[in-house]
Amino acid sequence: MKILAIETATEICSVAYCEEGRPVAVKEESAPRKHSEVLPLFFEEVKDAAGFSLEALDGIAVSIGPGSFTGLRIGLSYAKGLAFSRGLPLVPVPTLLALAGNAEFSSDHSTILLFSHRDILFSQSVDISHGLPKQSDKPQAMPWEKVENSLDGDVLHWNCGKFLNGKGTEIQPSASAVGRLADEHFSEWVNHEPFQLVPEYISPFETGGKK
Repeated sequence: MKILAIETATEICSVAYCEEGRPVAVKEESAPRKHSEVLPLFFEEVKDAAGFSLEALDGIAVSIGPGSFTGLRIGLSYAKGLAFSRGLPLVPVPTLLALAGNAEFSSDHSTILLFSHRDILFSQSVDISHGLPKQSDKPQAMPWEKVENSLDGDVLHWNCGKFLNGKGTEIQPSASAVGRLADEHFSEWVNHEPFQLVPEYISPFETGGKK
C-alpha cells in the first residue's frame, strides 16, 4: 500500500511517503508557527525524493488530533486539498496513538502524553499487543495534577519533560508513524468523504485558556 502521511499536530512539521507501512522518504523539522509555509515545500521534497505520483497513492494519512489547534487545521486542510485533487481517500490517524507508533514497550500498558498549554496535557492510555499500541480509552485534556495520578505502565510523551522530571521516554512526532498506522488500520479508518473530517481538538479551551 502506498500512503502519503502528514503530521502537524505539534511544532514538528513532518511529511513521509510510505510503502507497505515503511517510510521511503521523510522530511521533518521543528517549524513553530510556520506549518502553512513549510508543509507544501516538505511535500514537494518528499515527492521528488521518492518519485511517486499522487495518482499512484492508495490514500493520504493525516494526524487528526489532539494537538495544536492551528497545526491540526493546516495539516488536515492541506491533506484535503491533495485528496480532492485526485479523488483520494483520507486516513485520519489518532495523534497520541501515532506518537506511540515507533516506541518500544516493556509492559502491556502505556500512558501517552502531549503538552497542550500551561499545566494542561493531552493524555491517553493504550494497551500493547504484539508490540503495537491499541486504544484502551479516548484521549483527554487534563491538568497535570490529575494526569500524575493516572500514569500507567510505560510513559511516552512529547514536550512534557518539565512535568515528568526525567521520567518516561520522549518520542518526537513523525509522519512515518502516521503512515505505518494508516497502513495497518487502512480498512478500519479510511474515509472516502474527506471534506466531512474535522480535527479532534479535544477542546483544551474547556480546561482554561487558549493554546
